Amino acid sequence: MSRWVRANREAFERDVLLDFCIASRQFEEQFKRLEETGTISYPVLRALVGEPMNKGILWRLKDKAHHLMRVDEEYTPIGLLLDWSLGYIFHESVKLMEDAHQQQYYVPKLAVFSGQELPPFMSRLLASLVDIRRQTVESMHREAGRLRNLFTQSRRLFCLFFEDQGCHRPLARLLYDRGDLVREVFNEDYGFFICSVYRDEPERMQIEAAKSLLESGRALAARSALSDAFAINPDNKRAVSVMKDVRRALESFGGEHSLHSPL
Repeated sequence: MSRWVRANREAFERDVLLDFCIASRQFEEQFKRLEETGTISYPVLRALVGEPMNKGILWRLKDKAHHLMRVDEEYTPIGLLLDWSLGYIFHESVKLMEDAHQQQYYVPKLAVFSGQELPPFMSRLLASLVDIRRQTVESMHREAGRLRNLFTQSRRLFCLFFEDQGCHRPLARLLYDRGDLVREVFNEDYGFFICSVYRDEPERMQIEAAKSLLESGRALAARSALSDAFAINPDNKRAVSVMKDVRRALESFGGEHSLHSPL
């Protein structure tokens, strides 16, 4: 791990989780499409994967995970397993993308021969190509099944990767700012994820997010986050302490927050 990556490790960890959630949601849409229509959108997968000079989100996700976890002895085996799982998602996606390309751009050409009288040898060749089309569809379903399983296992690995990281401020900001996305992706695992990170203090997420917002000069947004924390536990001493800082900041700005951009 480079010195720069190490210095910004928490931000990179947040970005890995964010990219995973964005990719996961887009893949779920494609899985549903496959179930309903038997097709996968090649352009969507192409955009997700990308190419060496224009990497898609999956490619960047794989690279970030490698930079963070593959060469850092500080990470536990959980980190190495997560790196493996995210890398495997990328490579399975490439295979699915190629099958989607075959189905979308080559298979329709077979329709030209529909209803035509063909010589016996061409009929045999056509039957063989039609069988390959069937095999491609079966392959797509197998690859989609493997990817779905990999996304599920990766979610559970993220729960362990961020275990007891209640002080992880970039993570808290992500969970606060993009909570709907993370909740949608983690689904039934979301409660376990929050419990794994914050244990018996779930409001710690809003408190750490408030600290981050305050550091960004967004005192009013920090106060709103703390209000959410107090709604969960009105007696949290951390929240009381941070609220004092928020009030001082608001007083210094005359009740207004500075115009810093959000995360």
